[in-house]
Amino acid sequence: MNVLSGDEKRRKKLPPWWEDELFLNQFEGVKRMIEELMEKLSSTSSHDMFGSDSETMEELLRGLQENPMVWGFSVNVNPEGRVRLNPFGNLSTEGSTPSVKNEREPLIEVMEQDDKIIIVSELPDVQKEDIQVAITETQVTIRVDTPKRKYFKTIDLPAPCQREVVQFTYANGILEIHLPKR
Repeated sequence: MNVLSGDEKRRKKLPPWWEDELFLNQFEGVKRMIEELMEKLSSTSSHDMFGSDSETMEELLRGLQENPMVWGFSVNVNPEGRVRLNPFGNLSTEGSTPSVKNEREPLIEVMEQDDKIIIVSELPDVQKEDIQVAITETQVTIRVDTPKRKYFKTIDLPAPCQREVVQFTYANGILEIHLPKR
């Protein structure tokens, strides 16, 4: 009897494109980065991370209760086979230490078709009337600013679009924008 490891069982269920070496290498790199980060976090004391100032630690924890840290990424493979990681969340890495921003970057998916560009954005806990979308020929900006949720993201479009003929749908926290190409 042949017993499969957990990895082998998962691979048996994966689609054929998963075996693409480029794709596997990208995921292995991300997996290593996450493992290194987790190791670093588990081996770092709170004193090393936040210093000896207990007020700073308490302030950080209070801030995280009011505005939790959200960070993640989605993975896209374009038609040429290039893998792209798209981060989202409210973690800012500008400056010497990471900080939590008041606004979150929503999870965005940009799909280019022959005649149009489709943007899909996750905006949970938001009412349709609270969403502001600004469109130029080459960019789309999505903004939500309510007491409960704040989202902001500017997206560079892969091709010029007609901003006069745009279709929007919003349901169950998902905003979808269809932009015809010029």
